[in-house]
Amino acid sequence: MIAPRPNYGITRIDQPDKKNHGFYVRITHKGKSHQKYFPDKGLGGKTKALKAAREYRDKLLSRMPKYKQEAASRKKRRIKKSGVTGVTHVLSKSLKGKHYEYWQAAWLDDDGRRRTAKFSIKRYGNDKALEMAIAARKEGEASRS
Repeated sequence: MIAPRPNYGITRIDQPDKKNHGFYVRITHKGKSHQKYFPDKGLGGKTKALKAAREYRDKLLSRMPKYKQEAASRKKRRIKKSGVTGVTHVLSKSLKGKHYEYWQAAWLDDDGRRRTAKFSIKRYGNDKALEMAIAARKEGEASRS
């Protein structure tokens, strides 16, 4: 198996008010989510909980196809920042291997449903796509009553 990034699929949970501290492993593959919580207290401390979480994650990944293992090992790309809440830069890859890059605007409509608009960087260029996404976000927010 290809070694994954150290904390791929692992999140730290710290909720002092609930006395809840530990690591949460979540790996999704083909629509099926595999999740498990590793509490510090029950496993003898933070270090042991992290070790158990990594072992569980590695066991899950070892049963998955090579392309999933490779994705887990790749260094995360640095995400471009828009500076606007609700406007994000997205890099995506289709099942056929084609790469897409776009700016996406997101907002809630009057019924509380999430709405999005995507603007292709290939089609419009980075600056124009970002500008269009920001405008779409503002328009979507303004249309709410």
